[in-house]
Amino acid sequence: MLTEKVRVLIASVSAVVITVGIARFAYTPMIPEMMAGAGMNNTLAGLLATANYAGYLSGALLISFLQASGLKIRLYQLGLLGAVLTTGLMGYTEQTWVWYLLRFVSGLCSSAGVLIGAGLLMSWLLRQGHKPELGIFFSGLGIGIVLTAILAELIRSRFSWDQQWVLYAGAACVLLLPIWRWSPDYRLSVPSAVPKAQGSSSLSLFMLLLQLAYFCAGVGYVVTATFLVAIAEASPLLIGQGWMIWLVAGLAAAQGCWLWDLMVRRQGDWLALLLAYLLNALSVLLLLLMDGLAGVLLSAVIYGASFIGIVSMTLAMVGRLYPENPSRPMGRLTFGYGIAQMLAPMVVGYLAESQGHYFSGLLITLGVISTGCVLLIGAWHVQRQEAAGSQAIA
Repeated sequence: MLTEKVRVLIASVSAVVITVGIARFAYTPMIPEMMAGAGMNNTLAGLLATANYAGYLSGALLISFLQASGLKIRLYQLGLLGAVLTTGLMGYTEQTWVWYLLRFVSGLCSSAGVLIGAGLLMSWLLRQGHKPELGIFFSGLGIGIVLTAILAELIRSRFSWDQQWVLYAGAACVLLLPIWRWSPDYRLSVPSAVPKAQGSSSLSLFMLLLQLAYFCAGVGYVVTATFLVAIAEASPLLIGQGWMIWLVAGLAAAQGCWLWDLMVRRQGDWLALLLAYLLNALSVLLLLLMDGLAGVLLSAVIYGASFIGIVSMTLAMVGRLYPENPSRPMGRLTFGYGIAQMLAPMVVGYLAESQGHYFSGLLITLGVISTGCVLLIGAWHVQRQEAAGSQAIA
């Protein structure tokens, strides 16, 4: 018999798999399929990814201003349904402007599933007296990658590109069942008498530096998430191996959440977070230096484990720092992350199309992630100073 906590976690993870794992990540293995079947080129692939992240950015901005819990719950539910619809409808048109619209709305749905979902789950965990850790929640990102990778391999030779989109939507429909059965009444999940955090989540220097560092992490995440399969398939040594590389990244992400939660308990938020940033930079460096299967697989493993750690640890940390309304600082951080996700695919896609390779785009990405490491250290230093000041005042 499953406990209530396990049921709620399964429902929450299923929501992440639908809104991001399928609605977002199905696009990655679909890029080569749409290039072959619908005539899509690298520039359009990057622009469609940009449209998706523009929607994610818009959703994050909206969520950062939301206060009413009832409205957030309704938007969360709409995000789940919208993720299914926008995925399936991609297969019913070849009109570019419709693709842009669908990817934009899909991004809105992703932000609702991740940001509102994470805030609702954290509030429920706090009210029920459980540890406010989100590693299991964000494992849905890795599970989504695994699911799309396996589906991609099973259906790519049997179905056309448009039929594949519909099949992804069908898988998302199945995942709605545990959400419908096991989601708690989140209207009762807002913690009462939660101590208000010191300072402002929007005005402090700490939050500014953390947001800039998270922007850099967004660049590192999105370039690989968008182009990893295309990079692999572009190499003569890796033709036909893209789905397996994507699968490996997903497996690493799904397992990485548990490992990062353990790392935080032993080493603290900041050391664990800095290690995740450094590993993310290493994954890009490996793509620059190695083009064989072993090197790309290693890069995929490190990428999957590191990006999921950055997302889960950063959002969980600000949720604990600002427990009175965790979705709000999560949304503001993700606003910067969303800007990165909107701009980076467009730039890298353009460079790949004009130069015929991904080297320049990956080199820029490595530089941005390295800058993020420096900004993260700065945020760590400022946060320690602010915490010491608050203790002195108390």
